[in-house]
This record gives sequence, C-alpha cells and structure tokens, in this order.
Amino acid sequence: MSRVATTASAPSETGVLAEEMAKSFGRMVKLYEKHFSLSREEAIERATEPPPDGAQRALSTPPDQVSWFDLHTIARTDPARAIVFWEEIKRAALDEVQTGHRAARAVETANVNNSAWPRAQFLALREELSTEWRPRNGIERQLIDTMAQAQTGYLSWLHTLTMRTDLESVTNDRRHQEEGKWGPPRQSDADALEQAAAMMDRYNRIFLRTLRALCDMRRHSGPVIVQNGGQMNVAQQQVNLNTEPPAGK
Repeated sequence: MSRVATTASAPSETGVLAEEMAKSFGRMVKLYEKHFSLSREEAIERATEPPPDGAQRALSTPPDQVSWFDLHTIARTDPARAIVFWEEIKRAALDEVQTGHRAARAVETANVNNSAWPRAQFLALREELSTEWRPRNGIERQLIDTMAQAQTGYLSWLHTLTMRTDLESVTNDRRHQEEGKWGPPRQSDADALEQAAAMMDRYNRIFLRTLRALCDMRRHSGPVIVQNGGQMNVAQQQVNLNTEPPAGK
C-alpha cells in the first residue's frame, strides 16, 4: 500500500502586499495634490519619480521604520528584492518578539534620560522566569512575557505606593508640627494611595492568572514518545501509527 504525503501550501502574501503598497501610493498622490497644489496627473508623476539614490535609502532604513511606500519604491524597479526585503522585516519583527524586546517596549514609560536600564530590568525578569519554566513553544513564551509584564507593572505600582505613602507621612508630620495635632489623609491623598494599591492588586492578579494558564497547559500536554513498534504516546494516550494493513489482508 503506497503512502502519499501531502503538505498544505503556505498562503501567499502577494495580493495583500500589492494592496498595501497601492494604498500607500494613493496616499502619496493625495499628499502631493493637497500640500503642493498639483493636478492629479502632476501628483502621479511626482509620486512615480525614481529616487535619485536608486531606492538605497529605503533599503537601508531600519526595519521598524520602513513604510509601505518604501516597499512600493523598491518594487517599482525590483519586485523580487521588495519581497526579500519584506521577509527581512518580518524576520526582524520575529526576533523582537522572541527576544522579549517587544514585550519590554509595551510596558516602558517615558524615558527622558534614554536609559537602557529599564529594558535590562525587564529582560532580567523575563530571563528568570524563562530559566525556571523553559518555555517549549511560542504560546508558552507569550505567557512568560505576560508574566514579566505583570510583574513589571506590579513593581512599578509598588514603588509608586511606597513614594506616596512616604510623602503622606512627611506631610502629616509637618502638619502635626505646625498645627499641633494629627490629621487624617486628605481625600485626594487617600485616593492616590488606593489607586496605587488597586493597580498593584490588578497586576498581581494578571500574573497569577497567567501562571495558572501556564500550569494548566503543562498539566494537559504530556511528552510525545515514538516507540519502535509504531506506537506514539501523547499525553499518556497510545496512538497506533502503523498505516500498513496486516499481513494477508
């Protein structure tokens, strides 16, 4: 009995890419019409002018800054190179996800000093969780990222709560010295403390909920072991892999 192996072909992005680049070209034409008071024909001619550097600027643009019009510019003279360049952009995006940098950027606040320390702190949290859990696939890596984000948020709001509590204590001490009596926190101060405590609790719940999902995933997915006899154990269930008919049948 012959066996025929079939592999589903990957979906093509050609149509989607062409549509996005066409839209970007249309937006560029409208921009020339509006801001340079050009006619439709003049705007189209301006938008289709070959770049003086032969699209080298677009090709040297960092992946996270490439526009659809940049790809359109490359595709006008070298469609194959545009496709290759798009694959390079996707590879860079995948690297950003798998190394944790995209998850880190999502929880970074305004960094006026352009310090690399907050990014290193997040990646350290992520590394500690990854070392313990050793994620086996993309889904588990995403759960680890979510846990690192939740812990980052928790620590950030814990720091905020500590500062607000200290500030309230200092303010109350000064009030006691000036007025000779202790006063309860003002409502705005109490609200600020309550907000910080509530946000800490929220991020802690996210962490625990994600941890529970990761534990459930591990509990319900057992190791896959292929034996010589043509049997495969999947989550403690035996599956017969022998597709040949028994002898004499």
